[in-house]
Amino acid sequence: MHTYTLDQAAALLNLGRNTLTRRLRQAGMLGPDNLPAGAYRGGRLLRVKTGTFRHPVAGWTHYGRTEVSDAGLDHIAEKLGIDIDHLPVLHATRQVPQQPNHARS
Repeated sequence: MHTYTLDQAAALLNLGRNTLTRRLRQAGMLGPDNLPAGAYRGGRLLRVKTGTFRHPVAGWTHYGRTEVSDAGLDHIAEKLGIDIDHLPVLHATRQVPQQPNHARS
């Protein structure tokens, strides 16, 4: 399943990232930390990608980044009343590009 960062999803919806996150918080889809809220937690529409990085002062720090699935993009567009006819072909057809099968030599 393909997912989009909030920056990418905002661009596909013809919005800025801050505008998208504000509207998603107002709609109850995101919490104040921009992570999925309530019924959207752990669902198929919004995902949280987690990781760690080394902060120069605090040391190893964990983070969570919200990502939007294809179904989530459709849901957001419908919920916010946004026309998404301009989405890329991959999203519009819901098909994953086929990788050619090559024999190893």
